[in-house]
Amino acid sequence: MHILSFSRSMGFLTKTFPLEFQDKIEGVKHLFPTKSYAIYLLLFFSSLVGLCIGYVFSVTTFSMSSIYQAVQLLCILLLFYSFTKLVKVNFAFSYYRMMGFLYLAWQVIILARGDYSDMDYMGVKQLIFDLNYGGLNFLIPLVLFFDVNMYTVKRIFDAVIVLAVTYLICVVINSAVLFNGDLTNVISLGTAENYFKYLALPIGILAFNFRLLNKKSQILVLLVLLTIGLVAIFRARRGMLFIVSSITMYASISYYLTSSRKVYLVLFSMYGLFALLLLGMITKGKEIEEISFFENISERGLEDTRSNVEDCFRRDMSTYDWVFGKGYNGVYKCPGIDDSIFKKGIRKVIETDYLQLIMNGGFVNVVLIFLIMVPAIILGLFYSKNNMTRAFAIWVMLWLIYLYPANVYSFSFYHITVWISAAACYNRQLRNLTDSMLQIYFKGKLTLTD
Repeated sequence: MHILSFSRSMGFLTKTFPLEFQDKIEGVKHLFPTKSYAIYLLLFFSSLVGLCIGYVFSVTTFSMSSIYQAVQLLCILLLFYSFTKLVKVNFAFSYYRMMGFLYLAWQVIILARGDYSDMDYMGVKQLIFDLNYGGLNFLIPLVLFFDVNMYTVKRIFDAVIVLAVTYLICVVINSAVLFNGDLTNVISLGTAENYFKYLALPIGILAFNFRLLNKKSQILVLLVLLTIGLVAIFRARRGMLFIVSSITMYASISYYLTSSRKVYLVLFSMYGLFALLLLGMITKGKEIEEISFFENISERGLEDTRSNVEDCFRRDMSTYDWVFGKGYNGVYKCPGIDDSIFKKGIRKVIETDYLQLIMNGGFVNVVLIFLIMVPAIILGLFYSKNNMTRAFAIWVMLWLIYLYPANVYSFSFYHITVWISAAACYNRQLRNLTDSMLQIYFKGKLTLTD
């Protein structure tokens, strides 16, 4: 009988592996966590899921917000507790952890240089509870100090499934809001954006690792991608449509190259081709408004909604600001645009994440990100023996692209998966695992022992 038994200290039950894999598995036992580490990891991801769901409900339901914020506060406290157990500071730094430490130190400097002169009660609440531009964003580099292993990835997949199911339920319940015909309806717009960013977007990491999923999860991935596309088209969200189209196209190509079962490839390709053609028609200004469902996206297809704001931003930035930024709560003047939202034309946010990062921390902020992410992409793509870490590399690369058309630099599950994916790409043991070994692990029933 071909059995490999992990010791009790590794925290896992016996698992059957084919004989030819046993010598390889013996060399990677440390990729599996101890039981205590696994518990804290589960606590971290559970708290993160609860925080994302609580935040989405608090900003989209407009009722019982105090209850949802109480849930957020509890999840934040649990997150901090799990951080203290999961983050391992090792003075024998690897390159990526050394760069992560520098980036984290720069985030502390950004916070210290922030403008708190007009900080009131609402400002404090925003600092704590706002997942878009609040203080939690600056803690994300801490995940680089987690021990990333296959159990970490498996728990990520489980959490993404929970968020995806929550997303579908919310879309059904709030379909009247999401598919409101008024394109300028702020509530409908905010609901669609928040559902997408905090609940649906992480589904991409499952789409990229489609072969590692069971059939139910595969069907869920396809259903969520289709739903995102429909919402994006109806609400005329070009950034959302671009993101879901690029995720679907890469997933289609990856599945075609790695799988002999083509039934899902057909579904992937039909949806991906449809999204690609739609984007092409919009770009070239084709007349698709004759189809009523596409009327909204057709109207906004070529509309320039950012140039004026970006021009205001550039005029208000000095050379010093471009290099070092203005710190947390930095502002720029842009009168005449959304004056009902931004008093006296003073804005603290800009819809392009790269510019937001520069406004807060200058080019130093962006350069440090690239020094961490680009080597991770190279290692994952060109120095990996399995498709999982290659998919993680693409996940990170697409995030660098998405920082321009969308606001994805927020404290979200999606953003956390990007940094964990980068850490996984730096992990040589993960890169050296074969696809056959990953199939056995993810489709088996490897459970924690008592």
